[in-house]
Amino acid sequence: MNYEIQFSKVTCSGKLTDRFLSSQHSKSPDLTKSSMGETFSLVEILSPWYNSAQIGQMIINNFSNAYYEGGSTSDLQNFELALKKINENLAQITQNGETEWIGNLSGILAAIVGDSLILSTAGKTEAYLFRDGKINHLTYGMTDKVEVHPLKTFSNVISGSLKTKDKILITNKSLFENISLESIRQIITLNNPPEAAAQIAKLLRKAKVKNVNFFIVNLLSKESLADKPLKENLENIFYLDKSSDSVLTKVKSLWQTILSPLGKVITAAGLSVFKSIKSVTKFKDKIKKPKKIPTTRPNLDTNETDNFQREFMAKDSRDDHLLKDEEIKYSPELYVHYYQEKKALKENKTGNKFKNILITIFKIFKKSFSWFLSLYTNKDKRKFFYIIVAAILILVIGLVIGFKGKGKSSVGNLDSQKILDEAIATQKDGKNALSIGDPEKAKQKFVEAIGKAETIKTNSIVSKDAQTVISTSYQELDKLTSTTRFNNLEPIISVSDNIKGFYITSGEAYLATETDIYKSSLLGGKPQKVATLPKNKGNFIAGTNFGTILYFYTSNQNLFEFDPSTDKLNQAQIAEDSRWETANAISNYVGSLYLLDGVLGQIYKHSSSKEVFQKGEEYISSSNSLKQSLSLAIDGSVYVLKNDGTVLKFQRSK
Repeated sequence: MNYEIQFSKVTCSGKLTDRFLSSQHSKSPDLTKSSMGETFSLVEILSPWYNSAQIGQMIINNFSNAYYEGGSTSDLQNFELALKKINENLAQITQNGETEWIGNLSGILAAIVGDSLILSTAGKTEAYLFRDGKINHLTYGMTDKVEVHPLKTFSNVISGSLKTKDKILITNKSLFENISLESIRQIITLNNPPEAAAQIAKLLRKAKVKNVNFFIVNLLSKESLADKPLKENLENIFYLDKSSDSVLTKVKSLWQTILSPLGKVITAAGLSVFKSIKSVTKFKDKIKKPKKIPTTRPNLDTNETDNFQREFMAKDSRDDHLLKDEEIKYSPELYVHYYQEKKALKENKTGNKFKNILITIFKIFKKSFSWFLSLYTNKDKRKFFYIIVAAILILVIGLVIGFKGKGKSSVGNLDSQKILDEAIATQKDGKNALSIGDPEKAKQKFVEAIGKAETIKTNSIVSKDAQTVISTSYQELDKLTSTTRFNNLEPIISVSDNIKGFYITSGEAYLATETDIYKSSLLGGKPQKVATLPKNKGNFIAGTNFGTILYFYTSNQNLFEFDPSTDKLNQAQIAEDSRWETANAISNYVGSLYLLDGVLGQIYKHSSSKEVFQKGEEYISSSNSLKQSLSLAIDGSVYVLKNDGTVLKFQRSK
């Protein structure tokens, strides 16, 4: 599959006083090396000296040049050779006595070849992958244990495969000091790179932030691009020290959002008016005067002559300096006199074109206005006059509302600051309630503070303080509710499909999707598919450990047993003239299998003997209390979880 890279960059056009910060996107100028993909580089050196700018620009330029000069058939090897050259250049610079950059340099060098990503990082730059609305921190832990040495500046390399519609963010650390990662996730996930970059750049400009550089890269298949309608090329570079809200941009936005749609409405109305005028004047059109047909051929001596007559038939029509007739066929200047005549005619037509357009517009306006007034004077057609007036008023009102509402955010900066103050005050009220021994009121206040702060956390001016209120309030709530909150969790096992069930037996982890069963080590690694549910037997609903055997219940009221020692999946046997009941959860205890039907509100118990399960017995005598149940667990007592969060405990069916 062929892929196309769509990207946008946010940067600063001017130099920063406290650091060198620059980024660059490159393609090979040699078309024979287009298969080597595209490179992205971002370098930040926290030093204001001139030498830092030279070092940073050297890294950016030499990286792309060295990569495309690589002669290996392996893109990864070419990438690593380019990094080696960069590190050797940095070591040479250090030997020349320029060492102020050491410990102050951060950067990301990356290449995208087809659907493959190769990336190396140094310092505190970050790269994230956005896939299906989820975030993967690509550079997490890459520079934690890297020795600070010029030859090891860019030493860690990661590579992997991308999927179509994957989005990558390459940025320096300053971006997250002004906008939260969650806000960035929402913006990038919901927009294409130009739109996302424009939104983030606008937030940074409002906060007067200039020390940020980042790329947003989107991988698209050429097939998906072919299915999309053609659009104007969107801007892909945004400058933090230059406002994109120019007069031309505002006029363009106004045209696209209001004037163009309004023009289409007016055009449609004009066509309707024209048809009405045509129908009204249809009778007049029938009384046209007949055209006069000339009965004689035009006199060649008159002024009404054509080009041929003027050129060859009329007497003394040429200037003396023109070539004679017998020389014309040999002359390369044959059509010079034609050209100048046509040019003069064209200039004359151009001069009158604008005048003719104005006259035509005036005539159309005059006819339309006369027809409009005739509707009012004609009692039979006066209702159409009122309808048109009403339509015009609706358009004007819509236009006014559009102008007033355009450009206003849901919460302005002043309102955001006011809400932040209220959230901080509410949080203090919660702490005060906690100090006087009123935990319930404290919980209520912390929840209110979180709710208020959540509404303004995307505003760049107050986002940092709002996030502080949210995290502090959650900490206090967790203490009151004895909750352990995990903020940064990395998965040890992942599969492409949604996991419906997770079980551990014989020291191994087993994951069930709707149709497949995967096996993986608890230490992590890539899961392996070990079994698939038979077709036409339903999808996975629930499962349970039964000794060393796993049981899987499906939507078609079938039960399968899986043996981890052999990875074999077989249908569980049930007594003759019996079948499995409908269920949304299952569990087991002391050789019996229990099925929960949360709709009917009943639990069915199936005893087992000689590898055959017996007919189900109703376990609960009164089933009303078990309706709308979700799950069950058994440890001698039976525990049932309901959809409102309550848990019912049964002993001996009571």
